[in-house]
Amino acid sequence: MGYFEHNGNSFYYRTTGKGIPFVFLHGMGGNTRQVEKLFTPPPGIRMIYMDQRGNGNTEIGELDDLQFSTLAGDVYGLCEYLGLKEIILGGISMGAAVAVRFAIEYGEMVKDLILIRPAWNHFPMEVEVREKYHFIAELIKKYENPEEAAEEYRHWEKFRALKKDAPETAKSLMGHFKEKNITKNYEKFKVLPEQSPFHNPGELKKIQCPTLVLATKNDPIHKYQYGVYYRDYIPNARLNEIVSKNNDRRLYYREIQDHIEKFLRQTGILF
Repeated sequence: MGYFEHNGNSFYYRTTGKGIPFVFLHGMGGNTRQVEKLFTPPPGIRMIYMDQRGNGNTEIGELDDLQFSTLAGDVYGLCEYLGLKEIILGGISMGAAVAVRFAIEYGEMVKDLILIRPAWNHFPMEVEVREKYHFIAELIKKYENPEEAAEEYRHWEKFRALKKDAPETAKSLMGHFKEKNITKNYEKFKVLPEQSPFHNPGELKKIQCPTLVLATKNDPIHKYQYGVYYRDYIPNARLNEIVSKNNDRRLYYREIQDHIEKFLRQTGILF
């Protein structure tokens, strides 16, 4: 674990294990711990995690740089720093979007690609989803104390409706108010939902590596239709449905583990 410097920013990263490098990217508001608990690697795989801009132990930097092409460049900077020439690349939610951008720009480096619960396609997030993230940013800016901001968000009519229909999704949104350095990094919730990782589905034809897409139903942010989208436009993609955390949290984690292991066996990484 430690930090590496890239384009004027200092990025926190961690590695575990030895073997084939697997760079696994967290979602918006997450950190290295989020992805670490998604997949326990068998022997022969070296897991590599980083806190992306404005998350965990990494500062947000210039807001103008908060776009997916820059985030993908940050991942490339980590690979350069570690001397990696070929990687397995995975990501969840925002991390999946960054992974797609990276695979478009640096496809020759990606041996296998794993996209978990994507939340973007070539458009920004859907309006009702953007609203939920924007309001988090507005409240953090309004209150000096994140707990006060969380209290107002908790009583917001649209949040109460979400909690009733998708309690784990609601819990995830509330968790953003407890993020490390949230008072410095809240603007990511205004900026990133308005971005898109690429501009037309034709760009996905550049991704030639085997690709696993894991998508879930009963998730109002990470909709199943995004999984179908990537399956249809990435040439060598396969889609597997996993249970929603809103239905069975333990089974959700187990299915992610099982599907990734099976995929890596099918592509020859694991034996």
